[in-house]
Amino acid sequence: MNKFIITISRQYGSGGLLIAQELSKCLKVEYYDKNLLLIAAQKSGLRTEILEQFDEKKHLELLENLTGYITCPENFALNDTLFKIQSDIIKTIAKKSSAIFVGRCADYILRDMQNCVHIFIHANLQDRIKRISEKNKIDKDKALEQINIIDKERSKYYNYYTSKTWTDVNSYDLSINSSILGISNTAELIISFSNKLKGCF
Repeated sequence: MNKFIITISRQYGSGGLLIAQELSKCLKVEYYDKNLLLIAAQKSGLRTEILEQFDEKKHLELLENLTGYITCPENFALNDTLFKIQSDIIKTIAKKSSAIFVGRCADYILRDMQNCVHIFIHANLQDRIKRISEKNKIDKDKALEQINIIDKERSKYYNYYTSKTWTDVNSYDLSINSSILGISNTAELIISFSNKLKGCF
């Protein structure tokens, strides 16, 4: 098997992380999601719980809030520092071994690397609401609220650091509705597609 990289961008509640875990199991390679924060914490000396507050979030209230609320400038510096640390970690891992990266603009960070396949996972809204409601043990209205908030945060983060649009299909090799095939079959489709596109496996 050749060295390969799969990056997964995902709507909240679409099952993107579950698909990454399935890919990891089938391909026997490591997947990286929030565990990148542990590595970033070790490199930066910052506590993991601090980094989690800024994970895939870009605090742009200073630019968009018209009520007079001003975001602390340190928020911008910490966000940019964390992005730089995570970018370096992603590049280092990708150079050394096969890997699956979930979120964190990995498709953009690794845009010039060979044997990379960039995937966007979306799903029907009702399926996303159901998944988040069951996962977080909340009612459907609260689940929808969380979906809207987190998708907005991910979109702002991605758009800011890449100067691209998070949901633009031109940013990815393949966009998949996980509601159609489910978790396992979507993972199988990604494996088949990656092999045909890059001859990875």
